[in-house]
Amino acid sequence: MKKLRLLPIFLCILSVTITSCDSVDFGGLNQDDDVPTEANMEGLMAGGMNQFFTNWGRAYFNNPTLYVQYQAQSTYTTEMTYGENPYPWSLYYSGVLSNFKEIYQRTTAEEIPTTVSGFGDPANQAAVAEIMSAVVFKRVTDIWGPVPYSNGDGTVGQGLAGLDNVTPTYTSQDSIYKNLITRVKAARDMINVGAAGPTGDVLYGGDMEKWQQFANSLILQLAIQLSDVDEAYAQQEFNAALDHEAEVIKTVDAEAWYDYRNSPGAINPLSQNRASDYLLSDSFTDALQGDTNGDSTIVYSNTRMDERLNVFATDPTISGGRFGIDKISNSGSSISDQIWDAGADLPYMTAAYTYLNRAEAANLGWTNESAALMLEEAITMSYASIDAHWDDGDASSGLLTTDGTAFAVQRVADASNGNAEDGLAQVIAEEKWVALFPMGFDAWSEWRRTSDDKNWGADHGRTYDAKGYPGLYPAVDATNGGEIPTRYIYPSAEAGTNSSGYDSGVSQLTPSQDNNTSNMWWDIGDQ
Repeated sequence: MKKLRLLPIFLCILSVTITSCDSVDFGGLNQDDDVPTEANMEGLMAGGMNQFFTNWGRAYFNNPTLYVQYQAQSTYTTEMTYGENPYPWSLYYSGVLSNFKEIYQRTTAEEIPTTVSGFGDPANQAAVAEIMSAVVFKRVTDIWGPVPYSNGDGTVGQGLAGLDNVTPTYTSQDSIYKNLITRVKAARDMINVGAAGPTGDVLYGGDMEKWQQFANSLILQLAIQLSDVDEAYAQQEFNAALDHEAEVIKTVDAEAWYDYRNSPGAINPLSQNRASDYLLSDSFTDALQGDTNGDSTIVYSNTRMDERLNVFATDPTISGGRFGIDKISNSGSSISDQIWDAGADLPYMTAAYTYLNRAEAANLGWTNESAALMLEEAITMSYASIDAHWDDGDASSGLLTTDGTAFAVQRVADASNGNAEDGLAQVIAEEKWVALFPMGFDAWSEWRRTSDDKNWGADHGRTYDAKGYPGLYPAVDATNGGEIPTRYIYPSAEAGTNSSGYDSGVSQLTPSQDNNTSNMWWDIGDQ
């Protein structure tokens, strides 16, 4: 009975306690001082870069290495035979482009938080974020075509708002490319070389002179991609970047290689695959062995051994796997361990590729430079870069036993001795294909552009025509009508959740169909 009499008193006290909670100030009792109240700028920069450079798998790395026939599949052949699957773009927009956008907004605000400058000069942080954003957006538009990019007022933002905007508009590729060039120029010009670079810069370690050279080399790349669709504009922007006082990448030391440290978050994306599932393609090994006669799987002008294959291949003396044949037991040489290893470096902008863009521009008559000399310089720089990163750094020893000078002279001669039917234009494009190895996305963009310029026809009893430089035959067992893919189809959710944006994007393709053989703006195809 005593307990029952005490119960109403207890409930009353409890009621008062509960109803009084709203007016009680507990100060910082529930505050976790270890949780940051604003984003860490170093973490945003490093996080965005690391995610971009370590994205792996079929959609984010492997597919284009198959489309340009760097590799062949040995077991599962869906991608090698051009299976048409929708691939996501989420790992570009979320955690990569969104990071770079936040950095730029924080470092260019009217009132910049004092904490921001602790991670490097704000202008330099903004510049690197903008340049990296341009690199990523180029990749995205080159894969899909028109994509979510700009707001109605022209500022970059569509697609980066997440759940705040699930129906972004699709921007034309023409507008995207030209805006990217504008943004890269502005970013380059805001760089303060004498001030500290971003502490989260995992590519150049805050070296802002190298970022300026990277920016100019990126503009050359962007401009040359437009050579077939807006040549006057492309030539103007190319020359302005080439003549800029900061210069372009000319040396191995200035190149952009990502250092994979073989640790979580920084693992070479090649190594994430099961090695037994991939081989070098016989197209690639034939080309570099100089064995492109008879029943070769490629049209290529080289007729001698290219020593770079010593570095690229597990065994440079044998062929790679047969490309494009479904359900066969495939065997052959594979990508070497010094490139495939989890900690191996990979190139994202090299002197060789920059010289090759200069060679192409000279051959187009855009500049007064010698196309032949630029081509020679490109090949020797390719040898030097490969030697420095994947060999022993000594041109007289290791897997590379020469500096490539003699080979470069011979490749220039191929342009006029009948080996290259289309002269320097063909040899330059072929050498881009080799210099970009194993980075399939850039090689795929280059090949698609030249595939519109050259149709070699069908040979050796093949069903489909070889196109482009190098002349690539589509997969024998292609499932899409015998066309090397020219794009990914849009992510599967887009047609349902963003039908107006999706329909707009598809309408800008030629033909206006969401398939992997439609052409985008700079890929003129049969337009």
